[in-house]
Amino acid sequence: MSKSRSPVKPRKIPAQARSRATVDAIVQAAAYILTRDGWQALTTNAIAERAGVNIGSLYQFFPNKEAVIAELQRRHAVATHSDLLNALELVPHQASLREALTLLVEMIVSEHRIAPAVHKAIHEELPRTVRHMAEDTDQLRRQFAEVLMPFMKNVPDPALSIYLMSVSAHAIIHTVTADRPDLLGSPGFVAEVVTLLENYLSREPRPDAI
Repeated sequence: MSKSRSPVKPRKIPAQARSRATVDAIVQAAAYILTRDGWQALTTNAIAERAGVNIGSLYQFFPNKEAVIAELQRRHAVATHSDLLNALELVPHQASLREALTLLVEMIVSEHRIAPAVHKAIHEELPRTVRHMAEDTDQLRRQFAEVLMPFMKNVPDPALSIYLMSVSAHAIIHTVTADRPDLLGSPGFVAEVVTLLENYLSREPRPDAI
């Protein structure tokens, strides 16, 4: 028999400006506590106190702390997705694979530079069962493959390569965000990540294929 999972959706969507402001304060308070003190210190009472609202107001919108964090992650995913789509529209206009990858990597790094502590907390502090995976990840990877494919050379399986590229880039940037956030502001960091991805997506012909 499977264990029941805690609900992670808001009780209701705020419609009025005052309600939206309350929800914003709750989500921002959760991000602050999660970043400063970690998952164990994150309670609905602590969130309400930090947000300056009573606990009843919090429960009016969220059934538990998992639902608050789900909303925090949803907002993060929406912002990142929007920025990626804007960058992807510019990729076909780049002159080379390196320029295309530089555009994408700079966007992702810039987004992580805004609030590295929040990124670190989401990916290190949260239990795996609470983490939210964007539902449109596969679609986004297909878009990556579509715009980058004209730049690829000697890549036998572009879809697989894009998948492995996205996993690698995600791991690298999130690890750096957690361990060496100072590198996010270094132009050399972007260049190194781009070189890594460029050499993977543009290869010399295999000897047996010549």
